[in-house]
Amino acid sequence: MSKTEPLNTASATLMERLLSKRQIRVHKRWAIIQLNLWLQHGWVTAQGEGVYQLTAEGEQYFRQHLVAHGDSSLESLLHQLDIQLPEKCNSRILSFLLNQDRRISEEQMREHEITLHRDSYLLLRCNLPCSIFMQSGELIDVSTLFSVWGEVVIPERVIPDIKKILWKNTPPRHVITVDNRDAFVSMMLPPDTLLLHAPLKDTMMAEHLLRALTDDIHWSQFADLSPDSLRKSAEFAERLQRPLSLYLPENWPDYLRLLGRALEPDEKWPVSTLSRKQQINLQFLIENQRKIPQQVMVYAKKWVHEL
Repeated sequence: MSKTEPLNTASATLMERLLSKRQIRVHKRWAIIQLNLWLQHGWVTAQGEGVYQLTAEGEQYFRQHLVAHGDSSLESLLHQLDIQLPEKCNSRILSFLLNQDRRISEEQMREHEITLHRDSYLLLRCNLPCSIFMQSGELIDVSTLFSVWGEVVIPERVIPDIKKILWKNTPPRHVITVDNRDAFVSMMLPPDTLLLHAPLKDTMMAEHLLRALTDDIHWSQFADLSPDSLRKSAEFAERLQRPLSLYLPENWPDYLRLLGRALEPDEKWPVSTLSRKQQINLQFLIENQRKIPQQVMVYAKKWVHEL
């Protein structure tokens, strides 16, 4: 690349990575070709196996080149502020650094080896003593927290490091995911059960923990009995590669009769995606175009695993 050549986005990104990391490893063919051209100018040195090191001449040239082309990237901003992003970065913090009106793709984040986190939490309730086994080999006993506080909170950043849950006596018979936070904290905890708060808008953390459990623990979902909720629950089950089972009060038709609501004009039951058994069990809901919010059902005395 000559000094008069227009700066494209890919080349600018590669320059920024070098300025930020000093040494990078690349696999893409275009990046290797570009770096080999810079190698001829003495702006980088090759370390082998796709690793390139920025030289002092390269640093000076790249900074001048980015400024000359009006670069306003994240890396340029961080350089001016003399800060460096950690490998795990809070997405809202990054949003403010980018003035909330700039866009940076997930692919670009991966290129810069930065993982974005919302830093939310996974909530658990259980009445069985257990420990959480981490990838590091550490064993964390959470039994006391369950018995004293009734609830355990696991930060999002820790979730990927959870390898499995070890039960001190017998494992739970059921694991129930609950969509709504108010319903999660208010409903009765059934015996021999692990309860997870798993908002249907983002089930990623719950999915990771469910995969740390053995398949013989039966899974059910508690959420609204509505078209959108059932559709998202079915997608949740598909990602888990488990059959969808809904956790419902035994007398849920009474809730439908007394507290059911009419569907909105744009709502429609996804009949084509339901099994024959599901269609039969939800027949009254479907035929009468009704739905039930989960919050009204939390104080039921008897429950069943349906569908």
